[in-house]
Amino acid sequence: WKKAEFGNKFTYLDALLISYIKEKKNELMDFSKGNSDLVYRFPLEMIDEIVDYKKNLKPAYKNFILQYKPQIALQYYGFQHQGKIFNNINVRKAFCYAIDRQKVCDFTLKGTGFPAIYGTVPPGTGTFDSKLVKGYTYDAAKAQEYMAKAGFPKGKGFPKVTLELNSGGSRNSQVAEALKKMLEETLNIEIDLLIVPWAQHTEAVETAKIDFYRLGWVADYPDAESFLNLFHSKYVPDDINVKTYINSFRYKNKNFDKVFDEALATTDEAKRNILYAKADQQVIDDAVVLPIYYDIDFRLLQANVRNCPQNASEQRDFREVYFVPMKGK
Repeated sequence: WKKAEFGNKFTYLDALLISYIKEKKNELMDFSKGNSDLVYRFPLEMIDEIVDYKKNLKPAYKNFILQYKPQIALQYYGFQHQGKIFNNINVRKAFCYAIDRQKVCDFTLKGTGFPAIYGTVPPGTGTFDSKLVKGYTYDAAKAQEYMAKAGFPKGKGFPKVTLELNSGGSRNSQVAEALKKMLEETLNIEIDLLIVPWAQHTEAVETAKIDFYRLGWVADYPDAESFLNLFHSKYVPDDINVKTYINSFRYKNKNFDKVFDEALATTDEAKRNILYAKADQQVIDDAVVLPIYYDIDFRLLQANVRNCPQNASEQRDFREVYFVPMKGK
């Protein structure tokens, strides 16, 4: 940030310089040297060095300002419903029951996410009550039961699955490694991980070239509609070879469409949220996606930064940011 000085009391933000550093460790090191004023997200392997379990800064970082906030964002794995593997609801349910989300959040994410045990709409999304939706929790017995229902008892005969995820950060790959192990051990199947550039990844997802893939969604605005809109069948082309930018799962359910459309036409907020919950429960019951976790975003500010609040969408408004003089400077 370039700073415009106003006397000796403080400085206001005059211009913004955004830098991109590929490795999170290097980004944090650059911040620690005072070369930047804000760092967003921490390297997972370094979180224990930065904050303790009560979310207090460790001594090496105590001179900085810590901010953290649950986000209205869902991280999930998508299923291609018109493919040959996940067109079976029992397979999708088996996958959804086979992962321990709490373990992922505690040991892989180290507190930077909380388990997606409700629906696809995260807690804190406007006035929507996520607890109205009953999601998936880890249940190995149920997972194995659904695989048997699908015709693959103890995983026998189930094809090797490729989970595709995008490059550009270690968090996605670390979560994928943890979930790969859980799915393989619980369901007795094989999963390969394929990491590709973002543009290649989205192309494969939108053109139905991949059956199992990693994606996430951050609300454009704090309303359940921003998430549930992803599942409407009007976005699914009749031809599998035609791209779809929304509803990449190619999920179709007339009941979901009816309830969701009714919610959109309802002006009473309380009634609309009840309809949204009903629609979200339909998505969960159909195991449209494999919800993993809701984000908690952490960031550090230099000690002299003021008026830079965090919000649940990580939308940043720098118009009122200012800086106070540092001691000895």
